[in-house]
Amino acid sequence: MKSVKTTMVILLMASSLGLGLNSCKKDGVAATDVTVTEADAAELTTDAVTPTTGGFALQVNSSVTIHKTVALSCGVKKDSTLTKTSAAGATPSYSYNLSWNYMLTCAGIVPSQLTFNFTGSHTFDGARMSSNGNSTGSFVLTNLQPSASTYSLSTTFTHTGTETSKIARKYTFTSNLSITSSNILVDKTTLKIVSGSAAVKLTGSSSSGKSFSFAGTITFLGDNKATLLLNSGASYAIQW
Repeated sequence: MKSVKTTMVILLMASSLGLGLNSCKKDGVAATDVTVTEADAAELTTDAVTPTTGGFALQVNSSVTIHKTVALSCGVKKDSTLTKTSAAGATPSYSYNLSWNYMLTCAGIVPSQLTFNFTGSHTFDGARMSSNGNSTGSFVLTNLQPSASTYSLSTTFTHTGTETSKIARKYTFTSNLSITSSNILVDKTTLKIVSGSAAVKLTGSSSSGKSFSFAGTITFLGDNKATLLLNSGASYAIQW
């Protein structure tokens, strides 16, 4: 009789354990199952571009604003710190503290280009993803002559960080995202990007150790819009 009771207890315990394991699998994603998808790559790229998350478009605006508002002298290097945080309660939101340096280069006494470099902390909390990391950039601004209606901008922008998904699987991953361009045009009146394209490359690894790599092209359409076309052929609209 004792043997029968003992067997029943063991079976009940095993059954309960099995249910518990199944429940855990349903409630979350096992560490070995975490894979960063194209949709994740598109979401992170969007957040790295849009000004509401302190992205590339906002840094472009900062660079042309410096040219329009700061007294510059040929060959004289200047430094500044830009610290910005989105309005309280804003969604999405961002915070960054970037150290900038910039120098005006002239042909004789005629300004020919303005070179920028910046680096520092950059965190954001997007609609579907948050990031805690750093951003760096090197921009070269030309078309400085008053007769030109647009600036021309060559850019290298990189965001490295740890991202956390806020929906569905809610996993984390580390990443390195670069945006590189040589033909961005910015309206001198509105200070908005009106055209141009940029190469995008995203690499990193998920919390389960799976590495990933995505690449594509961002085409800026003007009117606060862009299109991300990944090398797979998948296309995503970006708007801010």
